[in-house]
Amino acid sequence: MTDAASAATIASIPKVELHLHLETSLRLRRLVERRGDNPLALEQPHLVADPTRFSGYDRLRRLRYAGRAGRIADAVYTRANIAAITEELLTEAAAQSMRYVEVRVGGRRGFSLLGVRGMLEAMAEGADAARHLGGGYGAIVTVVRERGPDEAERLVREAAACLDCRVVGVDLAGDEENYPPAMFATAVGLARDAGLGITVHAGEFSGPAAIWTAVYQLGATRIGHGIRAVEDRALLDRLRDRGVTLELCLTSNVRLRLVPSLVHHPLPVFLRHGVRVTVNSDDPLLLGTNLSRELTVVARTHHLGTDAIVNLLADAARAAFLPADARAALEREVRSAPAPRA
Repeated sequence: MTDAASAATIASIPKVELHLHLETSLRLRRLVERRGDNPLALEQPHLVADPTRFSGYDRLRRLRYAGRAGRIADAVYTRANIAAITEELLTEAAAQSMRYVEVRVGGRRGFSLLGVRGMLEAMAEGADAARHLGGGYGAIVTVVRERGPDEAERLVREAAACLDCRVVGVDLAGDEENYPPAMFATAVGLARDAGLGITVHAGEFSGPAAIWTAVYQLGATRIGHGIRAVEDRALLDRLRDRGVTLELCLTSNVRLRLVPSLVHHPLPVFLRHGVRVTVNSDDPLLLGTNLSRELTVVARTHHLGTDAIVNLLADAARAAFLPADARAALEREVRSAPAPRA
């Protein structure tokens, strides 16, 4: 049996993370609490909501929105505050030896109050403030299915006009079962025409069919979660052969009871089948985790050595929404990790 990579070794490896939500409301709340502006401290937001009380996609909605109990004022949504929480997130990433991170944002309130460009410019300002730490950054605009195809198309058009804010991709997320991918084909086509990468949350709460349609109807090159692909061997073959990458988030899957435990997570099945997978923290503040912790847990639970962890991170580098030369350079940096000392 392979010795699992140690936490110390994992901490030192250059990292890439592709599935990371800014979680604006929680980070803004923590920001104002730190300033003493909110007496109702929320010390452990990931423990506020009990997902066992709900089922399906409603479980995720309840966990996210109940976790924002004590809604913060609209006045807190300022460009300066958005820049501050983005800088904070990227500072946390740099402390984990992160070399590149793609940050997702899709909150209705932020886009409504600041405008899509205002929100993305503020995030870019925060990224610039953290640039001296050495990590790269790209923004992914999340389109929420429940808000309908018209809003999706508007949002994508505005995102495509913000390439100067380092927007690199569009993510389709939300209720898989009631809002099928075909509804958003036009919006995704606009994103592709603008040169943006396409990732789709699929196979998280719905079955393999959601992944098939995300790949074939929307042309997704990455799938958010995608754990239900394990139920369809033909789909596993197709994902492997097309080089589609799964953005796995193990703690998130367990917390939402999509898998019974870390031991039962299908990650090893994907690896054995040759499907490209990445490990990600999803909503770190909400879930009480980060990428280093996720990789350490994966290594320990599934007996992955340092080479296997580096390969996971190299897959993330290859799947990043960057030009080919930048992806290749990022992969070389990941693979430059020194061998662990005996």
